[in-house]
Amino acid sequence: MKNWRAAIPSVLALVCIAGLAWCVHRLQQIDPFARLNPLYANAGMGNVLVRFTNTEVRARQLNQPLWRMRVKRADLSRDRQRWLLDGVQEAILYVDGKPAWRLTAAQAVYEGASRFLQVVDARLHSNPMQLTCSQATWRDQKRELQCLGVIRGSLRDGEFTAQALRYLGGEKRLIAEGVQLVLRTSLEPVAFLQAETPKQNASEKQSKTRRVEVTFKRLEEQQGKTRIGEGLVIRDGDTVMTADRAEQDIEAQVIRATGNLRVTDPRVELSADKLTIELKEKRAVLEGNVKILVKPKEQAQETNAQPAADETRSLKTEMREPVQITCERAENLYQKKIITLTGNLKMVQLLKENGKTRTLTAQKAIYNSRTEQVQLVGDVHGVDEKGQELTAPEILVSVKEGDEWLKITQPGKMVILVEEEEETTEEAPAATQPASPASPPQQGQR
Repeated sequence: MKNWRAAIPSVLALVCIAGLAWCVHRLQQIDPFARLNPLYANAGMGNVLVRFTNTEVRARQLNQPLWRMRVKRADLSRDRQRWLLDGVQEAILYVDGKPAWRLTAAQAVYEGASRFLQVVDARLHSNPMQLTCSQATWRDQKRELQCLGVIRGSLRDGEFTAQALRYLGGEKRLIAEGVQLVLRTSLEPVAFLQAETPKQNASEKQSKTRRVEVTFKRLEEQQGKTRIGEGLVIRDGDTVMTADRAEQDIEAQVIRATGNLRVTDPRVELSADKLTIELKEKRAVLEGNVKILVKPKEQAQETNAQPAADETRSLKTEMREPVQITCERAENLYQKKIITLTGNLKMVQLLKENGKTRTLTAQKAIYNSRTEQVQLVGDVHGVDEKGQELTAPEILVSVKEGDEWLKITQPGKMVILVEEEEETTEEAPAATQPASPASPPQQGQR
């Protein structure tokens, strides 16, 4: 009897546990929206489990938000796997719990099973970018945003279009394809040796900016620190620059371009293996197989200009023909207007009027476009079209019109060819007799 009474508490505990488990099971089977289903079915919304108006919908994973939306209407499907969201007034997409993109849209659909959010006619914003696209998708698990259709956007200093755009939130990478940028920039002209600024209209002069068009086959930004572009084409007025690849260090403000690098404009054509632009230092450097074709201003404006007369020739007129320059390195301090050429420097000018050439070699050449002076340093050797030579350790030349001169400060050597006239001896006239009339030629004389 005592043993039976001692077992009563254990039996009661088992009964309570079994009753509690049965209650939990019954509660799980209760559908809180069951009473609403007939009402929605009679209203023609048979596939809608519940509808909310002027509400906010949130998606979370554990304690981190994935996205949230403030919408005019939200419909939950009967299988509780799909949300149909109309009139998205404000939405935020999160990466690692922090807002990454903000958007508004006409409509959005969220698939709960695949964690897939699709947005139609979206306007997205992520500092410093704003864009619109006909369709955008957001995947919760990968934290990946993809925009398709017609993509248009704006930056701080311009506008762009793209054929496709993808943002990888986990890697913080932005990838765009078929990009066309139209920038309003205050940077110096792209042309490496351009001494004159491009022509600007009145509005551009007032704002001190220029219109620059940039296109990429593919553009990628990594963690907001590096931009990498492929298939680069830059149009800056009459200047066109192309490269297979360009990389920008955003923090250091350094741009590097490589692969089929070419720059052309009415005054200069150049090519090299590598171009580095240091924006903070206001410096551009060309390296490796540098080739520069300098086309004089007179030739650009008057292609059929006649050669100048000997008495009017000057350094300006002597530079009427283009000059081909080759070296290993060219540096342009474009704010100071100083250009330095080094490494196997050679300048060749072909004269069209006689097909002859002028050549000049040196270890270094420094050109100051403000003073219009050229300093040639190290084993300077020049040969003109007549074969005359000039050799010196250093030469300073002024090409400023009206103040042209050449200065050699150290011992040098010149070879000048002088054309000597042949001396002719005049014979004393012999005593002459009165001339007789010329007799007519005899027959047969010729």
